Amino acid sequence: MNEKKVVIIEDNSKLAQMLSGIFVKKGYETFCALNGLDGVEKVYEEGPDLILLDPAISDINGCHVYRLLKNGPRFIDTPILIIIENERDRFRLWGAKPEVKENIIRFTTEDELEENIGQAIKVFEKQIVVNKFQAQSEQFKKVLERLTKAYQVNQDLTSEDSEEVLSELLDKIMMMIDSELGSLMLLEKQAQELVIRAAKGLSEDVIDKTRVKLGTGISGWVAKRGNPLLIRDIEKDERFSRKNDNKYYTRSLLSAPIRIREDVVGVINVNNKSSKELFTEYDLALLTILTNEISTAIESSHWKKELQEAKGKMEKLKKSRETLVNIAHSLDDELYELTISQEVSNIVYSRLDYKEIVKAILEIIERSIDFQVCGLLFVDEGKGAEIIVEIKYPVTQDEIDNFKSKMTETFNELSGSALLPEQVQITQTDGPDVIATYVGSRNILSSYQRSLLLVDNKPLGMLAITNSFPNAFTSEDLKVFSIIAHHSSVAINNTLLHKKIKELSILDGLTGLYVYRYFNDALEREIQRALRYQQSFSLIMLDIDGFKKVNDTFGHLQGDEVLKELGQILKMICRQIDIVSRYGGEEFTVILPQTDIEGAFILAERIRKVVKNYAFGTKDTPINLTVSIGVANYPESATSKLDLIKEVDKALYKAKADGKNKVCRALKEIKNES
Repeated sequence: MNEKKVVIIEDNSKLAQMLSGIFVKKGYETFCALNGLDGVEKVYEEGPDLILLDPAISDINGCHVYRLLKNGPRFIDTPILIIIENERDRFRLWGAKPEVKENIIRFTTEDELEENIGQAIKVFEKQIVVNKFQAQSEQFKKVLERLTKAYQVNQDLTSEDSEEVLSELLDKIMMMIDSELGSLMLLEKQAQELVIRAAKGLSEDVIDKTRVKLGTGISGWVAKRGNPLLIRDIEKDERFSRKNDNKYYTRSLLSAPIRIREDVVGVINVNNKSSKELFTEYDLALLTILTNEISTAIESSHWKKELQEAKGKMEKLKKSRETLVNIAHSLDDELYELTISQEVSNIVYSRLDYKEIVKAILEIIERSIDFQVCGLLFVDEGKGAEIIVEIKYPVTQDEIDNFKSKMTETFNELSGSALLPEQVQITQTDGPDVIATYVGSRNILSSYQRSLLLVDNKPLGMLAITNSFPNAFTSEDLKVFSIIAHHSSVAINNTLLHKKIKELSILDGLTGLYVYRYFNDALEREIQRALRYQQSFSLIMLDIDGFKKVNDTFGHLQGDEVLKELGQILKMICRQIDIVSRYGGEEFTVILPQTDIEGAFILAERIRKVVKNYAFGTKDTPINLTVSIGVANYPESATSKLDLIKEVDKALYKAKADGKNKVCRALKEIKNES
């Protein structure tokens, strides 16, 4: 269940069979096509998570297959692995100057092929998971909308329309949690028993005969207490029924309640993770969020109908104004809380970047609660901590510093961390400016509320609000704050995963420098910036002299180490604003914003000398290398991106032709030092 799919476009049937076997071992359902057009058709039929393409495919060039798939919106984010047996295949896809936009799989033996595919899958695995989860989330929301409409008509979950939707919801939940066995049980109030209304992986006989008394067994326990439950070992849990225990091949299971208002009306049970792993707290948190969304959808339709009924009562109760106002206030309060919950829940499904996610959360708090300062503390592993603050009413810098210290202190107490205030950066959103002084006396922390943000029991950060007035926050404020904090950790964790995946897509796996695609986009942006502000910038292109000899003499592994060391040298010498990229093979580029050609030449000379005097390799077998470098300037050397690259490329090859270990300017020769 929930198996990942791969479409293999390969006209060699023996190789296609070999590739299919490799992917089956990796947990993929495989589909093969023996020519390019059949491959495109198969991709559109199956909607795979991954595509494997031989650029030498028959009937149409591999380049055309790639464009047919990538030019449409449906598969623009689907990873494509390019399989190459020789360099001619590579040229069929990319041309004489390869522009690597996807992972290239090279091989000479079956073992090497399997190893390289395994490494490529690891790179794309998170992207595949995120893409699949996003798609499933969108489908889940659409089914929830249908449930809202069905329940609004009948006000009954056991109606034919409602049960059909509940079966779809169970199916989506099991896909998102990656499980193979599940049931959705509803409570029959008169009998006080749970019965199965939707199931996956259970026989019709089990579905018809299963009835669980309220308070007995795992489902009955969850229904009676209203708390979600993670059973880590069913063999040790007294509540677990042994009647059908042969259908469980893992020893853990999940169970979560479905509510209408305060009453539990049903339970969702999930078993048998497809990966054969045990369920975790993260799985339980995800199931709880999804069942809460079902409850929210039911309550939403419930309140819509009650609101319509209330409007009818209003006409009849015009003489009883007090009763009318009380009903309206009660409905408004409940609908307000549901609206807040729904709005924050929507952030969980969004693909905003981190700054936009935090800004959206702070804006919801700003509209809902009357605070003076609100802050979201975020701890990024290996990169320190940051507090993004929303200021609603003017405060001084000293008061901001006190708020920062208080947040750091309470975060340490709740999480067991040891952050120091000086390690925490403060960033302010758009709002009132910080004032110089405040006339009078007040304590910005007179009212202070905080909530730790957890993901899988791991502290991700903290949300806090403060006000200089004592007892400033009402019980309604605290309820809304709790709702927002509950959803924020999931939203921020989603965007953190998205951020990591994005970083993997723009950085070269070997050197840690930017890839060619990022360089190409950055060069275009730099040209637009230079045009807008009437500025110049420079471009450096360098190539290692005689690099092939390094590979031939010391082997490709040592050659890779040389490339990594050169990448570190470039990052050490260049400024933070400079964009250092691996252009391809042993060629590198550096974009130098706001730098004239003389400044670029000085930097290039420095790089040349450092490389010349640097001992690559090991102490026992040092490798001495040199580089040839070309330097060009925009707009002095060229006024378009392609022309600028051509000019710097010419300068590089002039340096090569002049004896190597040289620096040459574009358009005009300069004195080169050896």
